[in-house]
This record gives sequence, structure tokens and C-alpha cells, in this order.
Amino acid sequence: MKIVVTGGAGKLGHWVVRDLALALHSVTVFDKVRSTERADRIVIGDIENLSEVSDAFDGADAVIHLAGIPTHGVFADDVTFRINAMGTFNVHEAARKRGIGRVVSLSSEAVLGWAPGSWEREHVPAYLPIDENHPCAPQDCYGLSKQVVEDIARSFTAKCGMETVLIRAPWVVSPEELEQLAKSGGRTPSRFALYHYIDARDLAQACRLAVERPLHGTHTVYVGSGESSVAEPLSSLLPRLMPSIGDKAQALQDRRAAVSIEKAKRLLDWEPRHSWRNLSV
Repeated sequence: MKIVVTGGAGKLGHWVVRDLALALHSVTVFDKVRSTERADRIVIGDIENLSEVSDAFDGADAVIHLAGIPTHGVFADDVTFRINAMGTFNVHEAARKRGIGRVVSLSSEAVLGWAPGSWEREHVPAYLPIDENHPCAPQDCYGLSKQVVEDIARSFTAKCGMETVLIRAPWVVSPEELEQLAKSGGRTPSRFALYHYIDARDLAQACRLAVERPLHGTHTVYVGSGESSVAEPLSSLLPRLMPSIGDKAQALQDRRAAVSIEKAKRLLDWEPRHSWRNLSV
């Protein structure tokens, strides 16, 4: 299969490119900087330029869309929102014009509104663990941009039947960051957050499977390690950080994560393999 990876030179992108290449797919990297990872073709361009995106998509069977601003606070809020929203529209519009049947886009748990350091007004989870039916309430420009990313993808499914998959990822850690997490005994909690994470290699596999699996229509899934990034069970930690949560975290015993990844496991036939708790350091 011929697959274009936007943002293929980034932190996650090079793992996605590597995973696709090992599975014998033909990979084109579209990015503003040159990729150092193995790819069949590298195209330098900007996702805010529809013409450049369209040219890069010529002959492709599918797109994995990773390009964009990766979190809040890196650039001005309006820049983050514009690049993520406009870039995603261009990716789907270019795919439509080129007759590409599937686009997989990286979304984020930030759509829920508890991204670290971003939320201002306390809002309590409706239930835990959170799944795809839980309401979204982003409180920062990045989370809001990802909600728009999802709306754009769904609109193209409705418009032309494009198959779209939206992968809501938590904090993405490199193998080096995973090792550091193990050395430190997990993250040090300060205020309420979901404290979920995923190894970049596991997320790369999920992206590949989202292209390969026989799916129709539009699908949204949470991915992650399935375990928390802190040593203390969330069943006791979360009520202490947010007393108004009451007994909603009761089920989050031991290492269990605040977000369910069961739909991704089922839909993609996928299983995370990397855990900071299982490393020998």
C-alpha cells in the first residue's frame, strides 16, 4: 500500500514511518523538515498549503495525518488553532481530490479538557474509566483544535464516504522517556489529570493498523498504555486531587488507567506492549 505520512519527520512520525516500512508499505513523508527515517519518498511542504499537500498525495492509497502543533503553549493560541484546523482541512480536501479512500488522523485526550496545565475551570468526569461516549469539553486551544480535527474528518465521511479514523492519544513518550519514567518511579502528581501515556512504538503500530484494518465510515478510538503514569493507584490519587470526583474513581485500582482502550483493542486488533513498570533499570 502507498501511504503518505504528514509530519513523518516528527517525534512520533519517524516511528510510524519505520513501522510502515517494516510492514512493506511504500511510504511518502510530507513535512516541513527532511526526515532521517527510511522512506521511499520525502516531500518538503506545508500542510497550510493545499496545493503542496495535494501534490504530495498523488498516487497514494491512504494518509496518516500527524502534522501540526503537538500541544498548547508552544506557539500563540491562534497559531496553534489555525495550523491544526486548516492543515487538517487541507489534508482531507487533498485526499478527496486525489480519490484517497482512507485518512487516519491523530487526535488527543486533550479534547476532554484535562490536559496538564491547560484547564482553568474545574469540571468533573461523568464517569471513570472514560470511553468514547464521554462528553468532550476542551479548555485550551490545542484540545479545541483537535475537536475541530475530528469534526473535519467526520464531515468528509458524510460528504464523500471517505473512511476516517481518529486516534485519541495521551502523552506520547519516546523509548528514552519511558526509561526515564521507570527510573523516576512514575510521574509526580500535582493537580488533577488523567495520567495516561503511550509509548511511541505502540502508537505507531495503532496508526498502521488503522490503515490496514477493513473498516467503513468513521471511527474514534482512545489508545494508550492502559495503565497510569503514576505509582499510586488512581482510585486514591484522583479523589485527593479533586475531592468533588467522589467515588467515581473507585474502579481504578492498582495500575489501571483513567481512560479505556478496549475499543481500540477490539476495532484495530491492537495491544500496547510497552510499560514503564516492566522495564529493568
